[in-house]
Amino acid sequence: MTVCNSELRYDFYAPRSLVVQFSELELSSDAGILLARQAEEKEQVCQALAESIEEWRDTNKITHSLHQLVSQRVYQLVGGYEDANDSNQLRYDPIYKIACGRLPLADEELLASQPTMTRLENHVSKREVSKMRSRMVERFIGRYRGVPQEIVLDIDGWDDPTHGEQQLSFFHGYYGQHMYFPVLINEANSGYPVVLQLRAGNSHPGKGVAGILRWLFWRLKRAFPGVRIILRADAGFALPEILQVCERSGVGYAIGYARNAVTERKIAPLLERARLQCIQTGDKARLFDDVYYAASTWTYPRRLVMKAEWLPKGPNPRFVLTNLELPPQVLYDSFYVKRGADSEHRIKELKLGLQADRLSCHSFIANQFRLLLAQAAYILLLAIRQAATGTQFATAQVERLRSMLIQSAARVKVSARRVLVELVAFCPFANELRRITQHLLQPPALALG
Repeated sequence: MTVCNSELRYDFYAPRSLVVQFSELELSSDAGILLARQAEEKEQVCQALAESIEEWRDTNKITHSLHQLVSQRVYQLVGGYEDANDSNQLRYDPIYKIACGRLPLADEELLASQPTMTRLENHVSKREVSKMRSRMVERFIGRYRGVPQEIVLDIDGWDDPTHGEQQLSFFHGYYGQHMYFPVLINEANSGYPVVLQLRAGNSHPGKGVAGILRWLFWRLKRAFPGVRIILRADAGFALPEILQVCERSGVGYAIGYARNAVTERKIAPLLERARLQCIQTGDKARLFDDVYYAASTWTYPRRLVMKAEWLPKGPNPRFVLTNLELPPQVLYDSFYVKRGADSEHRIKELKLGLQADRLSCHSFIANQFRLLLAQAAYILLLAIRQAATGTQFATAQVERLRSMLIQSAARVKVSARRVLVELVAFCPFANELRRITQHLLQPPALALG
């Protein structure tokens, strides 16, 4: 291992000469990766990804198993190291060695380097990616101890700008950039990412979603006969094929709908009442109603919930297509609007907390594999956050979990009988770490739905 012996110069300390230099001890700045490793014991997402990849290497020359390679890459994402080049230094880190099942000995039992990681990313096939997606759904199903009464799914997409020659990176007119257009399906209550699918950059928001949903609904209903599934989505997913998949699968939905000349005529009387109410009170007015509406391409009408809102600055009408039987205002205020905050929050954590938008491989399949690695890292962090129930980290975002819990200093000592990891004496979150570790050792919590 290359050790930096240069000192860091400071001149502000008067009592004595201040010397700051890099240590040659077995130290790590990411002791919290052990929390992620313990979460993997419960979630088994790294194992699921690794088992989906067929071994292609000469068995006599294998140094790092597929499970270890996948685990190392996922733990690096948890630690905030999204670049494969980071493996060149982290392969020496004693905490990452422990997490990957190796002895933390200096210059021995090294983890994989960047070239090995890159070969893995570029070897994964489309068939293996499909298998990984199935395994991730199986892990989601496995989290339930019994049959849930209801599962609410949120779906949303986001723009992922590209800056190279990635396959299927195209210019998107709405966003005004070359990009990918990933889509996320997550369980609403827990935020668990069920499906994370990469799509071409010029895709419509709902492109390819009907097929994914058809397969997902079938898989969930096969595992949980009688479960009630509800899908929430914005207006970009209000496509006839998506509505038909929900209806034929017996799935409830609440999907936003873009206004047009017909819907504006239907809401006009309600909107006029809201305008008059706003003038009388001087405050915004909100009125709700529902009608049955059929677009020209539909074979039958569907229920359309209308929100007629008039603000001091003008009208703000909204529409939601649904087959649920909730009253209009209850459906909109107490159910549908939660989708936006929940989905955007999950996407924000994936992009800013785990750099899931770092899709710089040339191959489209390799970039899809990177998304799956980020999905696995997010699942482990969700497990840590769930284990933090009752502490200040129970609602912490990914970045705060990392800065407060994951990135903590530790010294590692190896003896004939044990591996000792010493944390800092004045850790401000010692009690939280004890509680989280204790919860991670407990059996999985029951149903999320």
